[in-house]
Amino acid sequence: MTEQRRLVIVGAGGFGPEVAWAARMFNRVHPTYELVGFCDDDPAKKGLRFDGLEVLGAPEEVGAALEPRPWFLCAVGSNASRAAMVKRLLALGWTPVTVIDPTVYVAEGVVVGDGSYVGAGTILSPHAQIAEHVIINHHCSIGHDSLIASFAQVSPGGRVSGHCVLDEGALLGSNAVVAPGKRIGRFATLGACSFALTDIPDGATAVGIPARVTVRK
Repeated sequence: MTEQRRLVIVGAGGFGPEVAWAARMFNRVHPTYELVGFCDDDPAKKGLRFDGLEVLGAPEEVGAALEPRPWFLCAVGSNASRAAMVKRLLALGWTPVTVIDPTVYVAEGVVVGDGSYVGAGTILSPHAQIAEHVIINHHCSIGHDSLIASFAQVSPGGRVSGHCVLDEGALLGSNAVVAPGKRIGRFATLGACSFALTDIPDGATAVGIPARVTVRK
């Protein structure tokens, strides 16, 4: 029997319990994770319980108390903040783990990178490539031959068509749609319920149907 991975969920906000839920659901099929607790930089949360798990403190103090170093999934919603937190955790010697809800449909040729999360009811189409520390939430679809780069995020109901690219740190709002072959730039945002018929530049925010850039970096 494979030894269970001691999993610390980083970020005791609203998204953290969703990660815990997915890990517990996965454990029903393949017992894999020992849920140790949450860690969070907010000292006011230390000792509180979320979803039955204790907030153990900031990463540095949690790491000092755990041997061997734990596995982690970073449940910080801000893409830029998640990137910064992951850098800290890797420097502490923690190991990223991927959590995929057992209801996800995963087609042939799909790759999901370390530290990524895929939520309930999502479809990953053939040869979709999901990089590291990506968040793909509930009931999303990722089209064939698409690339979701590191630290990107697809909010609930997001639709990514075939041959699309979501560059590093890109964000799709809830129920946003990307037309086939289009690119959402590095740390760009496509607003909720918007439809991207053209590429969205790096750092820009676009909203509407069709989406138009409202903020440029």
